Amino acid sequence: MLKTVLLAISILVVLSIANAWSVDVNEDNDFIKIQTAGYEAWWRKPSIRSGYIQIFVAGSQESITGMADRTFFHSSQYAGGWKHWGPLLDWEIIEEVPGKTVIRYESADAGTKEYICIASYYDSVPYIKHEVTITNTGADPVTSFQNGHEPMFEPNRDFEGMQSFDQPFPHVAYWVEEGYFAALYGPDAQQARTTNWQDRNPGRMDLMHDNLGEELKKGESATVTYYVAFGEGDEKEATELAEDVTKEPPLGGAISSVDTVATTWGWVRNTKQVGQHQ
Repeated sequence: MLKTVLLAISILVVLSIANAWSVDVNEDNDFIKIQTAGYEAWWRKPSIRSGYIQIFVAGSQESITGMADRTFFHSSQYAGGWKHWGPLLDWEIIEEVPGKTVIRYESADAGTKEYICIASYYDSVPYIKHEVTITNTGADPVTSFQNGHEPMFEPNRDFEGMQSFDQPFPHVAYWVEEGYFAALYGPDAQQARTTNWQDRNPGRMDLMHDNLGEELKKGESATVTYYVAFGEGDEKEATELAEDVTKEPPLGGAISSVDTVATTWGWVRNTKQVGQHQ
């Protein structure tokens, strides 16, 4: 009898831990909503450009991005002009284990580039791994990454600051007065940039991967890997996090550098706050 009771308790503990460290994904007509212990990110679906459009950090009711046509997306200049990845064509969850969910997003631009973004979300860290594959679907060769914003992020709201950094590799972040930041990390990027946009200087941040550009014939592909983060803090926390983003985090717990990252956000899910946005 005692063994049965202990076994039942053990099962409940395991289930409780799995539930506490989970990535939840929900869909409505307009958004795919990814919820972790630290943030809730909305990926826009039927629009000119898909991508993150609303970000709620640490249970805040205020998004660190404004609702606008241009927010997060890839863009490159070829065949006579700038072309951005377009609306979401398809998506699916391709991996789901306790503490980690991987989503495949598919879109295409107005030219001949198809974009497949494989995004890995973790419940124990504030960063997201993005593996973006560009495939040439046209008859003429194109350069995979050229003159590009691969990717770009435009906050579309007032923010306290935006800064690019060179070490330990190119990365860039902006932060808001509520005490939250968004960042892009490019371990293989040529440059992280901030530029004038929407009457703000700076008002846009991006990663340039022109150094990885290669000619793609019809049906050929090239892939770039970078990281996105949504966390609590400002430029200090954002740049300290760069030391960890390339590490595959342990599932079901925080990364070892939690102390040095200044506890980027609360490590235990607050179900009364996160996930209440409509």
